Amino acid sequence: MERLAKSLIALSRDGVFTRESLERVSGLGGSILDSFLNELINDGVITRVGEGYRVNMRPHALIKYFMSKGLSVDLEEISGFLPWDEFEALIRLIFEEWGFRVVSRLRVPVVGTRVEFDVIAYKEPRVLLIEAKRWRRVSSSLSVIVKRHLEKVELVSREPEVLMNRLGVDWGEALLIPVVVTWHRAYTEILNGVPVVSIYQVNSFIMELDAIIDYVRVFRVSWRGL
Repeated sequence: MERLAKSLIALSRDGVFTRESLERVSGLGGSILDSFLNELINDGVITRVGEGYRVNMRPHALIKYFMSKGLSVDLEEISGFLPWDEFEALIRLIFEEWGFRVVSRLRVPVVGTRVEFDVIAYKEPRVLLIEAKRWRRVSSSLSVIVKRHLEKVELVSREPEVLMNRLGVDWGEALLIPVVVTWHRAYTEILNGVPVVSIYQVNSFIMELDAIIDYVRVFRVSWRGL
């Protein structure tokens, strides 16, 4: 089933596919393929269109669907089939399912400069400032990425009211937490106080955040409304 899921994600770029194309890409056919297609139709994932099928989900939602079914979707292997914004969209989707409010590509003018965050997920009192990195392998420049990300978060922490006003947050106090999320399949590690989390481990990271918070770099900020 994992092979079928991977093949469908690859074909979903075109929106419409045929049974024959899915069989050719996956190398699977017969009753296994028929059962797979029927389940997707019943779940509203695909719709029959003439001699083919239309995918009703964007790739990130399709990935999340298969993951919710317990299938192991090799994100490293399929990353070449997906546009960059689908990776960020998948991160957003996971955090939203945990009750976070989420924004992407937010630019914040602070301390005479402007910084941008790929994804920001926030739920009182925490604001997770996320750097999304689509590496196929662990990059040797990871320490540099973490250092630069920390610098951005530190700048924002000097004038937190600017960020909070952009987010529409009026808590008065918050915990800013820098996080790096990557494509590669690996365990979560904490580098210089910054959690470096595989996309596979985001759910676990959210569940375990309370337990590891003492080991994470946290910027405690307070502000008054602008």
